[in-house]
Amino acid sequence: MTAAVVAALVACLAFAAAGPHLARALPPAVAVRLLVPGTLLSAGAGVFVLGTLTFTGLGQLADVARFGTWSPQRLHALSPIPPAVSVIAGTVLAPAALWATQHAVRTIWALWRVHCDFRHLNNPDGSPIVIVDSPDPDAFTLPGLSARIVVTTGILSALDPDGRRIVLAHEESHRHHRHTWWTMAADLAAAINPLLRRTAREVRLATERWADEDAASTADRRRVATTIAQMALLRTRQHTPTSTAAAAGGDVPQRVRSLLRPPTRARRRHITVFAALILAILFGVLAVERTGESLFEQAERPAVSGHVTTPPGW
Repeated sequence: MTAAVVAALVACLAFAAAGPHLARALPPAVAVRLLVPGTLLSAGAGVFVLGTLTFTGLGQLADVARFGTWSPQRLHALSPIPPAVSVIAGTVLAPAALWATQHAVRTIWALWRVHCDFRHLNNPDGSPIVIVDSPDPDAFTLPGLSARIVVTTGILSALDPDGRRIVLAHEESHRHHRHTWWTMAADLAAAINPLLRRTAREVRLATERWADEDAASTADRRRVATTIAQMALLRTRQHTPTSTAAAAGGDVPQRVRSLLRPPTRARRRHITVFAALILAILFGVLAVERTGESLFEQAERPAVSGHVTTPPGW
């Protein structure tokens, strides 16, 4: 069991280390679609392994074992996991559960605030684009099942027609591909496993680059880069609500540099590395599950069978 646990945890650590590099090396749409499920898998795998270690330690307690069918003494004799390791695993698992809960509550509250603040913004014709009369130059996409693009009159007056089309194409990409939900999923994984925070930040940047690439399909890449930089200079940050995707969000200098280069292409070695890491995590978790199950099966209490003795002559 020790080897399976070490293999699974090493695979999770390797994914956390490689995630940020893969996010920058892969095309942004590919990076988001691969890394977000990967971060959730890695976070879940870490919780499963730590939970298995914790339960193996708790199973050696008589008060816990009486609810099962195994012998705590036999489990203690068979278990290759020192009790101290189980205690450490439980100590790590408890705050992870607390962080994940707090993050989920904060996210739900932020979504509710955005819903309350902007639920009155609807177009009679059903258009997803809502223009708000405000001098603040801003444009962002609201999350939700029927996501809406909010554009202020301030940004419309500050941009020329080409700039407006680029900003709307960028926000339409956010709306169409539900980028906010991708980033929230990555943030949840990072709340469970803090080692995934860098990957979650890169996923957020990748969603912006994804929208930039979609906008660049309708205009010159240099023109898109200029518009993104202009948006960053014009936007009043404090007026942009949280839990939204905005054209001037993320690492703007990095986004501009990406637009000034040819589009990133998916390379076989990066896909191979990602696939190898995912398979390593899956096989590690499967090995932990199999060895843990086998350990408890070997620690089963022997069945007590009653024998009836027949008197002689009967």
